[in-house]
Amino acid sequence: MGIAEAVKNGFALSGKLMKVVTIFFVFNLIMGLVSLPFANPENAGQPGIALISFLLSLVFFAIFIFLQGGALGMAKDVYKKGVANISDFSAYGKKYYGRILGLLLLYIAIGLVLALLLVLGGSGVLALADNAITRTIITAIAILVVLVTIILFLFPLYSIVTEENSVIQAFKKGVKVGRENFWKVLGLFLVLVFISVIISIIVGFIVGLVTVPMPFTASQILITIANSVVQAYIPIVMMLALMGYYMGLIKQQESSEGLTA
Repeated sequence: MGIAEAVKNGFALSGKLMKVVTIFFVFNLIMGLVSLPFANPENAGQPGIALISFLLSLVFFAIFIFLQGGALGMAKDVYKKGVANISDFSAYGKKYYGRILGLLLLYIAIGLVLALLLVLGGSGVLALADNAITRTIITAIAILVVLVTIILFLFPLYSIVTEENSVIQAFKKGVKVGRENFWKVLGLFLVLVFISVIISIIVGFIVGLVTVPMPFTASQILITIANSVVQAYIPIVMMLALMGYYMGLIKQQESSEGLTA
């Protein structure tokens, strides 16, 4: 499966998951509306507001993992069965919850270690030579490390769902597939990001024009609704594109191993 086909499948198959998109829309909308008061500059710096905001973030994060598991299970059914039953959404959310949470915690741990190494390494270099060139080099290295990490970490999530692997098995398998097909996966990722940015800009421009004459509160609500739509639909398209591409790579890998054997 090529990049163009993966992207095409992402959009074409998204129609079969519109109920899932609706679920994410409602979730994003509730999260956005609840968060609006905390975004008010008047509340900045208040300890109580910061604590409530943090606790809400944890609650939304916990719910998101459940929704992610449900969506991934449904996406798998679309590819393997040709159809997805919304009644299975909750079961998939429960089934994959622990493994998705474990994988995300593993990502966070690795991210913290990488961030610490980058900070210590950057500080050491700047201590020897603090100038525009070294700062540019350090920034470029940091961006490169982040980009490589993202590409390598894309597929373990799909390995959990499509192959029923454990966290460690999925991590090893997903990273291996991402590493062996790095440039192809990078190309797909950049294309998907580019498309999402273009769609976001177009929607943002239209909403911006509509909200110009509106009162501040009403405009913020409309912007939240528009953002919720985009943030519900685009991730599902990306999920379908990446899952289909991953399954294609795995199938190709198994075929190659079979011929070799």
